[in-house]
Amino acid sequence: MTQTVQDWADKLSANPLPVMQRTLTHVRDLLQKSSVNHNRLSEVISRDPGFSLHIMQRLSSLPNPPKEAVTKISLAIPLLGMDLIEQASRTLLCLEDKLKGPPRRGLIDCYSRAIHAAFYARGLSESQGQSDGDALYTAALLHDLGEMALWSAEPDLMRSIHTKIVDENERKSAALEILGFTLEELNAQLSLQWRLPELIHDSQGLSNSYQSRPLTVMLASALARESSLGWHRNRTHDDIELLAEFLDITHDEANAHLHQLSAETARALDVLPLPLPAFYLICEDRVVTESAQESVPQQPLKQIDRVIEAPKPIAETQPKPESKPNVTPDETLNAAQLPTPKKRINSLQELLNVALQQMHEELGLSRVMFAMLSPDKTSLKARFVTESDQQLSLKGFSLSTTKPSLFKILMNKPQSISLNRNNAEKYLPMIPQSALEQINPSGFIAMSVFIRGKPVGLFYGDNGISGPGVTRQQYDNFKVICQKTVQAMGA
Repeated sequence: MTQTVQDWADKLSANPLPVMQRTLTHVRDLLQKSSVNHNRLSEVISRDPGFSLHIMQRLSSLPNPPKEAVTKISLAIPLLGMDLIEQASRTLLCLEDKLKGPPRRGLIDCYSRAIHAAFYARGLSESQGQSDGDALYTAALLHDLGEMALWSAEPDLMRSIHTKIVDENERKSAALEILGFTLEELNAQLSLQWRLPELIHDSQGLSNSYQSRPLTVMLASALARESSLGWHRNRTHDDIELLAEFLDITHDEANAHLHQLSAETARALDVLPLPLPAFYLICEDRVVTESAQESVPQQPLKQIDRVIEAPKPIAETQPKPESKPNVTPDETLNAAQLPTPKKRINSLQELLNVALQQMHEELGLSRVMFAMLSPDKTSLKARFVTESDQQLSLKGFSLSTTKPSLFKILMNKPQSISLNRNNAEKYLPMIPQSALEQINPSGFIAMSVFIRGKPVGLFYGDNGISGPGVTRQQYDNFKVICQKTVQAMGA
């Protein structure tokens, strides 16, 4: 028998949402101070949907609740008292302990979208001259409660829905097909059962959707959701057009306004382990032109849906000046202009660091590393890493090569791979769980390194642990840099 939305709400409402480890740690640190900074405490809690939900739930269950609805975290905390906050910091589930691998990444992605939506809602309210920005912030933060609850309690089910949404299926139809009801219906039902502020229920598009406050929350949530999947998606452009109409400005002005809000949000969230869509405003502008690709004498590329041979060594180009080329986000990156690592670099460490810096800065890859094969060839461990500060680090990457895996296959001979959504179903099962928790399952690139016929390690790159997949242009240029570095290493 198919479960109704009420059945699902009853099941999910019994389980609290987990809280990010950094939030719990930060709250404990603040509470240990002789004088608690209430503003800072409210700010930290309000940037975590799990902790914020707990606060609003406890507020609604007080024996003598406030006569007027409290919609701001900053007002709720004093009403609950520091003892309850301290207890919550010790007893709430930690997200990183509760979930591993793809489910953890799914919920972290969802939390990122929720926090971005909250910042966007407050920003939009300021643009309209509204005075209740904090109330809109809370409503947008907890707008997608159903999705968060499913990622936490039923991650495989939510992953199936999310996959359809990423593949350009309508959000409504994806949920209806799998659940029998929409995610917005689940959000609304959970908000009622948890007795949350009415604005959360009203902003689900089921009623009152043409009033200014619910519409602000709905638009902020849609903008956060679509931009997290890509700035150049058709639906992102459609939502920006809605933003232009909502604020009565041009499309270009709306686009610039959203980019500014995204950048401001990224700066505010730099201490949290969340994907930041603003980062890709820079990366996605770095493309390779057809003429640039033709100027690089590579072998014709084989299909990306399988492990492919590394290209044969290419001819050395004229050495570039010592200073790095001044590449800006608006310039087109020419593969032929990628500097050849100098053969006279004495330090292997310096040679590898130069290559990783190129991959990171010039190709726009968020995380890159060189993992070295141990002398006994039983493990691969991160030796050199270059990455953006806001990303979960690759520095602890370690993988045993004693058992069959995709990376062990890569180390059998010089070859490379680009994992993407077209081949993920085939190759992800070949990656151990310990490695899946450290890499991006949506897409990464890797190339094994052999010197004088012997395996020494591999290069790896991705667009962040929860970011979008790697582009074809990034992959092509990644291989060029790897080739030239290997040539220099073997000289």
